[in-house]
Amino acid sequence: MKKATLSFSNVNLRASQIHKFRGFVGNAFKDHDLIHNHDEKGNPIYRYPLIQFKLIDKTPAILAITDRAVSIFSEIFMKLDKIVIEDTVIPVFEKDLKIEEVEFGYSDDIFMYEFASPWIGLNQKNFIKYNDAGREEKNEMLKSVMTGNVLSMSKHLDCWLSKDQKIKIDHKLKETKVNLKGKSMTAFNGIFKTNFLLPDCLGIGKSVSRGFGAVRRMI
Repeated sequence: MKKATLSFSNVNLRASQIHKFRGFVGNAFKDHDLIHNHDEKGNPIYRYPLIQFKLIDKTPAILAITDRAVSIFSEIFMKLDKIVIEDTVIPVFEKDLKIEEVEFGYSDDIFMYEFASPWIGLNQKNFIKYNDAGREEKNEMLKSVMTGNVLSMSKHLDCWLSKDQKIKIDHKLKETKVNLKGKSMTAFNGIFKTNFLLPDCLGIGKSVSRGFGAVRRMI
């Protein structure tokens, strides 16, 4: 799978400003629905985001996966000379574009990952069930949700598993609080193991286009 990372080393943003960074770029390039994920009428397009906005080692970055999404980057690279956040104009003096082929999909081997940004795995419905559960049941719930995240992402990226290919998940996670669209939500930090190859900084779970759920391979 093709992956591109466009980094802005001279721009300083907080994690809480990444959604505003995404909003600015989405408005600047309205013709590309892959950036903002809305149709011509402004309705959300429900799919796995192929373009995601991140803080990678404290550096703002835009990540794209698949040939279609990566092809948009040439236009962004040439035209994006400033970022406006909360009425503050930030000139873009340095842009670094890295394009690479990465591994993605089911594997017979087990890999360990860490969450480089909090993973939002629970929605309002299953959070109530999770909150009332015991420790072991909570762990199993998170395994199930994470497995679903990986399978959903795989399907949207046209990577299909055969009937005998089963996703295995093991994790060691801690709860944390994040702010999403003005609301406090429970998210998770920590490590997990799985037999699925995930490219670095790709997100799983909710709001990955805003930087949440970014993974980083450890082993």
